[in-house]
Amino acid sequence: MPILTPPEAALIARRVYALRESTVSAERERGVRFGTEGKFALADSSQFAGKTGALKWTALSNFGYVAAGIGPHEGEVLVATRGTAIGLDWLVNLNIGMQLGPAGWPVHAGFHETWKSFQKNLTDFLRAQRPSRIHCVGHSLGGALAALTADWASAHAVAPVTLYTFGAPRVGDAVFAGALSQRLGAGNIHRVYHPADVVPMIPMLPFFHAPLAGGGLCLPTGSAALFSIAAHNMEGSYIPGVAGRSWEGLAKGQGSAPNDGVEVKGWLERAAEGHGGFAMGSAKLLSLIGRALAWLVRKAVYLIGSVLGAGVTAGLTLLDQLAWLLGHAAQFSKEVAGHVKTLMGAIFRFLGRKVVLGTAEVTVAFVRWVLALLMTTLTSVARRAIDSLS
Repeated sequence: MPILTPPEAALIARRVYALRESTVSAERERGVRFGTEGKFALADSSQFAGKTGALKWTALSNFGYVAAGIGPHEGEVLVATRGTAIGLDWLVNLNIGMQLGPAGWPVHAGFHETWKSFQKNLTDFLRAQRPSRIHCVGHSLGGALAALTADWASAHAVAPVTLYTFGAPRVGDAVFAGALSQRLGAGNIHRVYHPADVVPMIPMLPFFHAPLAGGGLCLPTGSAALFSIAAHNMEGSYIPGVAGRSWEGLAKGQGSAPNDGVEVKGWLERAAEGHGGFAMGSAKLLSLIGRALAWLVRKAVYLIGSVLGAGVTAGLTLLDQLAWLLGHAAQFSKEVAGHVKTLMGAIFRFLGRKVVLGTAEVTVAFVRWVLALLMTTLTSVARRAIDSLS
């Protein structure tokens, strides 16, 4: 069974953007090649539209296509979904609530609402097919939508699925990511990301990437990376990053999955002594902050899990729940309080703010303020990266 190579998947993920307000035939007249030639039967009838936006402000635009395989891919199906090409699309990321996704596990509500708007198109196409495999491809928001398509197709046993994403944000919680990883198999999930691309770093907890174990395929940069708007671009970042490479080649040098319990604690202890490797805008530092946040949340749930079980956090936003957990865990444990304070200091340095914590008490309000600063900054950078695609 031939799978798409990294360059093939990257070209498909890039060229689907051309169809946002156009047709396959019109773009072909302009000389556009979609990367499907000789592989999938792509036509105007292949395209589907979806709603984008949040709350009451929505717009209808083409979100991709579904095409039957030909030649070496005969009997297979390709579903390509585009990323964000206009500012309106980014509103789906502000809809930060969670819904039960295609397979019944919690996912990002905004992504899910957009996916549901074209679900019928997928169902109608696949009802007439009996595919031997479904290839789901997308970049940025398109990668999130591709993951939801893979979740739906695998949960309903439509066909075996291979998922290919580039610079995609996190889609669902750990249960969603774990279930999707198990159903597809880690070897059928090709998640490519650039270490200087902020979009794959959001949303933060409680969202996770699939495959849940082992991480994704990080493009080599050769040096410590600072976040860059250009790193999110397909044309200047991901396409050249995978040029001439195989999936096996990309996987080499990725290293084993980190032992967060040991590594994160060691980093926090070094950071408390002023040796944590802080750098404003550092991709490496943000990765450490994210891992430390996840590790501390697990410790917090262990410490005060019985209180959580009583529903104390019911009705709180995700940000409020994080702050509540860390703030209350700090009151239960002096060690956790020290780690939380160190983490808050690391966030300040990442943001380029002066760190003067001193003997300040770790309160829920303080933790919430710092986390809100971090998330607002990351969202702002991500939106600039997204807007640069248009």
